[in-house]
Amino acid sequence: MNGERKEKRNKRKGDVAHGAALFFSLFTLLFSLLLSGCGFHLRGTGKSEMPPQLATMRVAVSDSKLANDPLWVAVREALRTQGGVRVEEAGDAPLLVLSGERTESQVQSVGAATGRASGFLLRYEVTFHLVGADAKELAASQTIKLQRDYTYDPLNVLAKEREEQELKREMQRDAVQQIVRRLSKTKL
Repeated sequence: MNGERKEKRNKRKGDVAHGAALFFSLFTLLFSLLLSGCGFHLRGTGKSEMPPQLATMRVAVSDSKLANDPLWVAVREALRTQGGVRVEEAGDAPLLVLSGERTESQVQSVGAATGRASGFLLRYEVTFHLVGADAKELAASQTIKLQRDYTYDPLNVLAKEREEQELKREMQRDAVQQIVRRLSKTKL
């Protein structure tokens, strides 16, 4: 008699576990269908569809004296890989002008015991506009502003300097992604 009870109890536990697994599977399937049906997709998963007029472009950084400016290189690569754009050095293709790239650091908090800065706010800003082959402005000037905060540890100076440099690179990557997305939404 005891064996029969255990067998029935184990059967009920198996049925409950099977039902929960079935419910979870159906819920996941339904949720996935709803998300894909509304057009949702994760950022950075796929290419940005550029307007046909921007299939070929030129890129210039107006206030840089560097031959291979990091912003210029990053925008060119992003346009090629994500936008499917052919980037030319010269010609009569529309010109994407990048200007006003600026990074600044501001003290956000001061340690009470030491009186030294312990938290910083890092700001990044870049402006861009699009000019046609006839020097007519195709897209008005737009500014992208980003900010990140980080803490400063005087006992770990080298790591914090590397963290600041990595944050600057990350903000530049984010700004480049925003430029590509904004260009893909440009009405010409």
